[in-house]
Amino acid sequence: MEGFVTVQTEPITVGGQTIQATATPKSVTWSLGETTLSCNSAGSANDTTCGHSYQRSSSGQPGGAYQITATINWGLTWTCTGAECDSASGTLEDLSMTSPPTPLVVDEIQTNTRP
Repeated sequence: MEGFVTVQTEPITVGGQTIQATATPKSVTWSLGETTLSCNSAGSANDTTCGHSYQRSSSGQPGGAYQITATINWGLTWTCTGAECDSASGTLEDLSMTSPPTPLVVDEIQTNTRP
């Protein structure tokens, strides 16, 4: 993934109040087939803070591929503007969403040795 993105609903107006929800990614847990990795950022293709190097090929896995998923933990808040609002804002319970499994083929593992 190339960075977390905060998302918002379209504002909804009912009577004298306008409500909008915001979801902010807090962490991601990667299920990588041979390990699980939890990160407080989305990471990137060359990220050293949230990365994994495979130790084994995926040839022994069903279908010859690791099944990869990402579970993002979202922090949820809401705001209300207008004369009929009971409160201006609030926090909701965190929400986790898991991606569908994606196959990842790891063909070979190479080891460098020094004499």
